[in-house]
Amino acid sequence: MNKNLKTVLTVLLSFVLLPLSAQETADTVYTFRFLPDRDMFYVPYGGNGAELARLEDCVKRYKADILSGKVPLYVDGYSTVGQDGAGNLVMAKTRSNRVKSELITRLQLTEECFITKNHSGGGDYVTVRLVIPADKDKDEEAKLAAERAEQERLAAEQAEVERIAREKEQERLAAEQAKANFAQPEAEAPLTEPATKPAASWYAGVEGGMPFGTSAMGSFGADRTTLGWSVGIYGGYRFNPVFSLELQAAWGQLTMNSRDCCPDYWMGADGNRYEAAVAGMDGWYMSDLQSHTSVQRYAAQLNVNLLGLFAGTRDSRWSLDLSPHIAAIGTKSDFRLTDGKADVLQGGAQWHFGAGGNVQASYTFPVGLQLGIYTGMTYLTGKPVDGTPEHLHKANYIWETGLRLGWSFGAKDKEDRQ
Repeated sequence: MNKNLKTVLTVLLSFVLLPLSAQETADTVYTFRFLPDRDMFYVPYGGNGAELARLEDCVKRYKADILSGKVPLYVDGYSTVGQDGAGNLVMAKTRSNRVKSELITRLQLTEECFITKNHSGGGDYVTVRLVIPADKDKDEEAKLAAERAEQERLAAEQAEVERIAREKEQERLAAEQAKANFAQPEAEAPLTEPATKPAASWYAGVEGGMPFGTSAMGSFGADRTTLGWSVGIYGGYRFNPVFSLELQAAWGQLTMNSRDCCPDYWMGADGNRYEAAVAGMDGWYMSDLQSHTSVQRYAAQLNVNLLGLFAGTRDSRWSLDLSPHIAAIGTKSDFRLTDGKADVLQGGAQWHFGAGGNVQASYTFPVGLQLGIYTGMTYLTGKPVDGTPEHLHKANYIWETGLRLGWSFGAKDKEDRQ
């Protein structure tokens, strides 16, 4: 099939699909229920979870138009809690803000995406409405389809021109090489340097880093950032300039505070989290608590040295690794007041399966000493790493940056590195 026929078929297919895209419709009104006399947005209540999931799917489809202001989100809040209109409007405004905050957190929207109006009376709920045109401009779609087809045709022609140029360049280089080989006397052939043998060796070392945790609470809290610490050991085997495999063990601690969305939640003495204080039970607001989490990690990591993939840098003392890893991670969280050192809640130990990866750069000195820096993420399964009950937040990961100091041994050929 020639290029012109492909272009014609592409344009015809675009015209056939235009009516189908014009018929696309989406749910446009979403209702979220609130408990009477309450302003907290409780997702499990009144079918809010299913409604929120439907709204998320719709927003993701039209997110570009929403962020550009072409398709605004109309938010209407209602309340019957007050005895007068002013009290109802205050409650309705708070409820509208709760829903908007949830959408901003989940979908990375901004306040400019919303048009808000609040009402006194009419119920205890908030609606979110999208006005999406049912039909699209067919002429514009046809124009875009034709432009795409033309771009594909030009790209194909450019690729063909580049292919022909590469073939000619390869033929030219082959001819020059053949001419050089014919002109060089055989006696000079031994002057060619032998290829460097790939360095294969065992290695081991220590590492230390600063981890940051994110779950229901986080190291990047609402009003402060708290550093953690980690120390560990590692050992592995480098098979060639590209691949190495190592085992790791590390121990440390995370300190996490309430995140921006959740300072008004209440942690009861029973270890559960509530929307408000529970009568007759001791407890603390989340903004007044810190989670101190001890961490132990046992991991296996594969290192892929990108510099080893190229002839010019294969034997360099520098390495730049992409390092996927899997790990068994044990955590134990205790809660302390932010203005004191006394523990107020003791958490239990739990284990997680972790998976993630690092980016690390290192330099190997002539004596085999290796110094490197790394940064990476590890995502955890199971319960939140901060020890809180499971809630709306799906984030559960540790980001760590640190230094590594290692030693290569058992490989004579490391002295041949350039």
